[in-house]
Amino acid sequence: MAERKPGKRGGARPGKAPATFYICRSCVWSESARERDGKRQGTFLLDAVRDLLGARPLPESLNLRAVYCLNGCKSPCNVGFRSAGKHHVRFSHLTPEHAADVIAYARAYQASTTGEVPDDETPAAMRGKMTVRTPPLG
Repeated sequence: MAERKPGKRGGARPGKAPATFYICRSCVWSESARERDGKRQGTFLLDAVRDLLGARPLPESLNLRAVYCLNGCKSPCNVGFRSAGKHHVRFSHLTPEHAADVIAYARAYQASTTGEVPDDETPAAMRGKMTVRTPPLG
């Protein structure tokens, strides 16, 4: 499945501004076992997310980007969420088994007006794994 690149889109409603979630494809499994079958944990998570999106694609206002670093190397595996005018957040300690949770959080983040997703809308497996929360620019 091809990833959509973030960009300007006209007519966005409040809470529906385009959002992007980033998966670090270079996150390792551990310092002693950096790869499995020649791939890092971030790539396994990215592949698991892409597999799920094959059955239920993202809405036009939500984008997936694979990146090579989210600056959370001491706490792999990392996924970040960003949108104009919203808090930027990063979660760490994720595994490929969290793929459905990552997608669910991405949808809730995109639907929020501030980037703050209430605990009851945050997948249980992701609670307590937020490692960065940065206020919006401006």
